[in-house]
Amino acid sequence: MNDTMAARLKRLREEAGIGQAEVSAATGIERTLVSKMENKGNVTDWYKMCALADLYGVSLDYLRHGQSVPSLEGSGEVIKDADERSLIRMWRAMNDAERAALRAVAERLADRADPTSAA
Repeated sequence: MNDTMAARLKRLREEAGIGQAEVSAATGIERTLVSKMENKGNVTDWYKMCALADLYGVSLDYLRHGQSVPSLEGSGEVIKDADERSLIRMWRAMNDAERAALRAVAERLADRADPTSAA
């Protein structure tokens, strides 16, 4: 099945058991535009995408690409370094095999950097 953004939007609405008029009322998106988005997938406004993602409880990644990337939430620790944030996002977007490969490389690098480790 070719799962397009339009198909995901329609499926999410139907799974929520609501009509296009209810989506319109909840998001402020005109009902005719809701219909166009569900039929053609045309969403050009960032705020409309965010409103739909919030309404359906999914990520923007899911709406656009059909896959969810876990959010950076939880510990309350604020990561200010852009490189570290980028690495965390990449890690969360990886599948298990990619994570295992990266973990192995990182462990080898850490062993080389640690003068107390036996090489």
